[in-house]
Amino acid sequence: MVLAVGSLAAVSSLVGYGIGVNGNLINSARLNEELGNVYALLLSDLRRTGYSGATVPMVTDPDANPSPFNGSVVVSEFPGEQINSCILFSYDRNNNGGLDTLVPDERYGYRLRDGAVEIRRNGAACGDVGWEDLTDDDVIDVTALTFIVNQSVDNGITTTAISVRLNGELASNDSFSREYQTVVVVRNYDS
Repeated sequence: MVLAVGSLAAVSSLVGYGIGVNGNLINSARLNEELGNVYALLLSDLRRTGYSGATVPMVTDPDANPSPFNGSVVVSEFPGEQINSCILFSYDRNNNGGLDTLVPDERYGYRLRDGAVEIRRNGAACGDVGWEDLTDDDVIDVTALTFIVNQSVDNGITTTAISVRLNGELASNDSFSREYQTVVVVRNYDS
């Protein structure tokens, strides 16, 4: 009987440990999926910055055909948030060569506000209301979002690179945290 009770206690302990490990794996996977998807969307959008469907006239006669998307990158922050935690930009989503400000609105952006990543709607500025949450602050607490724009000129060609950093943790357990950091080279953008 003592042997059976000891065996049951060992099996119970092992099952409890397995459940704990499984819970940790689920929490880690949820954080990676939620934050990783937002980060992938953000990077994909940033890579399109400055794209215009009217590239042939812009290349053949750039002075007569300037791109309406050039100079659209603005880095700022929502009042009271981290410095450089908001980025605004534009690109030609419908490939018509013009900057549309109605439907579809081709003015994009991302910002940090109250522990959540938000996406720009209707051309709102960094300090405006009307942005939409991309992350659920009941699930993830975004602890940092920063954008740093670097431009360099080599042989008369301007290169724009945007450093992006995103940090977050599970709202229910801050021991589960994740950091993403990369540099996006924007190939379509000319200041």
